Parts: sequence; C-alpha cells; structure tokens
Amino acid sequence: MKIQYCCALILLCALVAGVTADESVPSFPHEFWGTVTIGGSPAPAGTEIIAMIGGTGCGSITTTKSGTYGSSSRYDGNRLLVLANEDQAGATITFLVDGKEAGRTATFTPNGTTCLDLSVGSAVTPTPTSSSGGNSGGGSGGGSSSPTVTAAAPRVYTGQASLGSSKSGEVLESVKVRTADGSGSVTVPAGTTALDSRGDPLGEVSVTTLDPVTLPPVPAGNTLGIALTCGPDGATFDPAVTLTFTLTEDEWAGIDDPATLTVFLYDAAAGTWQEVPATVDPVTRTVTARVSHFSTYALAWPSVLKEVTASAGQEAAAATTATPPAETQTPGETLPLPVIGAGCLILLLAVIGVYSWKKRG
Repeated sequence: MKIQYCCALILLCALVAGVTADESVPSFPHEFWGTVTIGGSPAPAGTEIIAMIGGTGCGSITTTKSGTYGSSSRYDGNRLLVLANEDQAGATITFLVDGKEAGRTATFTPNGTTCLDLSVGSAVTPTPTSSSGGNSGGGSGGGSSSPTVTAAAPRVYTGQASLGSSKSGEVLESVKVRTADGSGSVTVPAGTTALDSRGDPLGEVSVTTLDPVTLPPVPAGNTLGIALTCGPDGATFDPAVTLTFTLTEDEWAGIDDPATLTVFLYDAAAGTWQEVPATVDPVTRTVTARVSHFSTYALAWPSVLKEVTASAGQEAAAATTATPPAETQTPGETLPLPVIGAGCLILLLAVIGVYSWKKRG
C-alpha cells in the first residue's frame, strides 16, 4: 500500500510540474485611460473598447461617460486593464472601439500606466443607385449599391507631429497633436491648407503647455487657467483648425460656472489679449475654438474674487455711514440767563443776611 501511495504522489508531482512548465506566469496588468471618439465626435456612454494581443482579447471596458474611458486617477478603479503573461512583455496591443480597429497601438508593459486617446472613423453608407438597365428582375439589369466609405480618423501624436502635404500646402492626412499632460490639443484635418510664416507648406505642428505665471495677466476680472503655445509661430491654416482645452474632473468641479470659460489669444505685437469665440462641452469637459494661425492661447474664467471684493466694499461703505455721535454740552451752556440771574440774587441775599446777623451779635 505504501508503494502505491508513493507512486501516486510521484505521478501527481510530475503532473503539476508539467502544467507549470507549459503555462506562462501571469504578470501585472498594463492600465490605459484617455479620450475616445467615433467619427470625430465623442463616443457615447456604453461604448465597448477591447484590447488585443496577437488577435486574442486581453482586456475590455465599457465607457460610462461620453468621450472618455478610464480615469486619470488610479483610485477610481475603472481603467482598461490589459492582462497578459510575462513572456508577452513588449508585445503590440491593438484596440477595437465598438468592433472597429482604432488607429493607435501600444506596447505591453507589465505594471505600466498609459494615457492613450483612441478614435475610429464613422461608417457612411451612400444611397444605393440603380444601373442603366433599371429592371427589378434578376440578371445584370438589377440595381447595385456603392461600397461603404469610412472617414479616416486623425492620427494622434504627443508634443509634435510631421505634416504630409502637397506642393500647395494641402494636408494629406488628418493629424491631432496633444500636450503631454492631455490638457490641450490641435486637430488639423486633411484638406486644410497649412503654410509656414514664409508661405511654404507647413512641415510640422507642435503644442506645449506654458506656466501661466510667465505670461502677461489676462484682462481684469479673469483667472488664467491653462496656457498653450502652438507652433511654429506664424503658421496659418485655411480653413481654421480646432484648438481644444481639456479639464480634469477636479478642475471642472472647481469652476463656479463652466459656461463662462473663455479662450484668449495673445497678440505679441500689440502686447494685448484678444478673446476668441469658443464652445464649451460639459460632457467631455472640453472648450474648443477655431484658430486660423498659431500663437499663444489661454483658457480663463471670471475671477471669484470679484464678488468677494464687491461685498467687502459694500460692508465697508455701510460702516462709514453710521449715525454720528450726539454733541456733548456743558451745564453752563444749557442754563438760561434768567435762572442764572435768580441764582446770583439768592446768593447775594444770603451773604447780606449772614453779615447783618453777625453785626447785631
């Protein structure tokens, strides 16, 4: 019996060793978050995003907010987690947005965290057109429909990107360039005529955040929040391109009225700020503006201190208008002359009476 037990134990150990040898050790997940668009518009809540390595799904997430997936805060716990084995480190990750392959890829890095913006084009199916035969019957005379046309989503870069363009400066492929922290971006659609300061085809686009304290103050009554410099300086676009400011949840919550958010352009030659028309989207926490040339741009909002200062001024004014104290008067000034005369007469009579009394005695 002991021999049988020993044989069974040896067989079990061999089995476990064989399984362990065949299977790879799982690694820590790679976390992803960012924006997600479909056809250039924010993807609606409920959009499914799937991460794949080598054609195999290795993680998925369903969006809960329009235009974003995951969160910049690791404490929210709703990022896209890509799960793979240690021997797959360095493998290429592809992404599907509602079943369509996005134009971005990433490298699997165990225990890594990446902000990755995803986008796919929207499928547009034209109305079917009939052939010249026009017969509803079978054969070659039946109608035919045009193939599905997919609009190309812009390629997304961080910091800067090269522009492919024709000799006349017409951009051949849509490009989106975002800052490293995701607070700002510029989108240059295909077909835009992009020229540098000399009038030659523009070769690249860059977007960088600036420290607001290094800039001249914005018009009085406003607080400067996010500042961007877009380059190269002097570049022009026809039609205008899209400049986007993106606020975090905490930044958005700290603004009393997001509808008052304003975009300013700094005119270096005049040394002044100029307001630029902009659109505020509370769903994606973004503010977009159309700009025809590159410069320094800033996102600002009315200063909360205005109301506080006005209230304090009103209180101070009320304090200074208090009723003045009543004037004090001495008793001598308040006694009428007849009373004073009568008093003097009584005193004189008393003195005379005392003098007469002493003289008799």
